[in-house]
Amino acid sequence: MGSNEYLKRWSSNKIASIILTTFFIVSFIEITAEFNEDKVLVWLTKPLILPLLIGYYIRRSNKINPYFLIAFFFCWIANLLFIDNTWNYILFGVACFLVYRILVIIIVLKKVKMPDLLPLFLGSIPFVFIYASVAIFTFSTIGDSLYLFLIQGVFTIFLGGLSLVNYVLTSNKANRILFVSTLLFAINQFVFILRFYYEEANFLQAIAMAFFVWAQFLLTQYILYTEKQRNRYLIVNKLNEVV
Repeated sequence: MGSNEYLKRWSSNKIASIILTTFFIVSFIEITAEFNEDKVLVWLTKPLILPLLIGYYIRRSNKINPYFLIAFFFCWIANLLFIDNTWNYILFGVACFLVYRILVIIIVLKKVKMPDLLPLFLGSIPFVFIYASVAIFTFSTIGDSLYLFLIQGVFTIFLGGLSLVNYVLTSNKANRILFVSTLLFAINQFVFILRFYYEEANFLQAIAMAFFVWAQFLLTQYILYTEKQRNRYLIVNKLNEVV
């Protein structure tokens, strides 16, 4: 590796580290603002969280996945709609988050092996329990609108079962990161719905946001790690062809 290439890579990694540090600082401020119900500070910080994370991804990625960028865009729109905290905006936000979830599943399916139906069903059971609990505790509060959340939940259950089965069958770093990320997303949505049921909504919103931040960070790490593994695989194949 030449000196210029080394310096360029070092500079890129340094910028990525600065962006990631800023991401965690802004996320901490936003979570604190949610707890204190400081809407002004929430509006100042929440719109920055995902752009910072996507900036980190762009700096670290060797081959940027456009579907991942589009998915993050829909997730970002959903986050903005959730700030207003009125029911109509929340429903539109859930719809955007549904698009985000579908795109993430498409990305993941290109990276993992699709298991048989029985293991997939068994792996989905813990996530089914989470969403069944949501339905039981909150149906009387949000009524028919709960169905939109449950439709979105179906895709999370599928991704949860897929990630759990792949982690059990092949316990490697990538599958572990994906499973933990998906689990955090499921808990995040569980807490997000519960805030309509309990009076301490600010406390639950702060917890939900903390789960969301870590889930998104781990998902980004999963995408970066699998991209790195694929690059290594391609390099090894080229070397074998030369030999």
